[in-house]
Amino acid sequence: MTEPKGDFGATTNNGYGFGAYVLGALDENKIVNLRGDFSFISYANSRRRIPLAGTGGLIQLDLRTSSNIASLVVGPQLLGPSGTFTPYATALGGFSVFWTESSVEGSQNQAPFASSTNASDAVWAYGGAVGSYIRLTKGTHPVRLDIGARFLRHDDVQYLTADRVRAAFESNATPVPVRGRADFVTYYIGANIIVF
Repeated sequence: MTEPKGDFGATTNNGYGFGAYVLGALDENKIVNLRGDFSFISYANSRRRIPLAGTGGLIQLDLRTSSNIASLVVGPQLLGPSGTFTPYATALGGFSVFWTESSVEGSQNQAPFASSTNASDAVWAYGGAVGSYIRLTKGTHPVRLDIGARFLRHDDVQYLTADRVRAAFESNATPVPVRGRADFVTYYIGANIIVF
């Protein structure tokens, strides 16, 4: 779950999605590591019923719009003392893609037959993460619960908000993106498995 901050938080709501990362040790004690982090977040979704033109309202369509963020960041991760609880801190840098897309589908047939990207922008992203591993199993391939928070900053990005999409729909006009800084904190919980 993401919590938007600053101006981004004033115009958008919490987002939800999923993520994954890989971690490679850079020293024998596995204190210094290199982390590669990917995440997908959807922060605004809407569904509107619209009539198919020329049918007199007898055929209804679903207009779906979603606003999303995909991020790919890498950086060093430092692990604290190992044990049942192992804290960590990570510095991250990379890029994020913000985009909003709309699609039209039948009210009973869920396969979209028309779609359009309403706005998109790719920008640099940087920040960090803190968290802790909680060991659940021992052995050669231990399983750990990963609980943490990640902050990402984007200094200059274009994105659409739910209000901008609604205004464009009601006025039958092209939506106008917001431009500015977009920061958010992602709170996550997941599984960490040591494969090799």
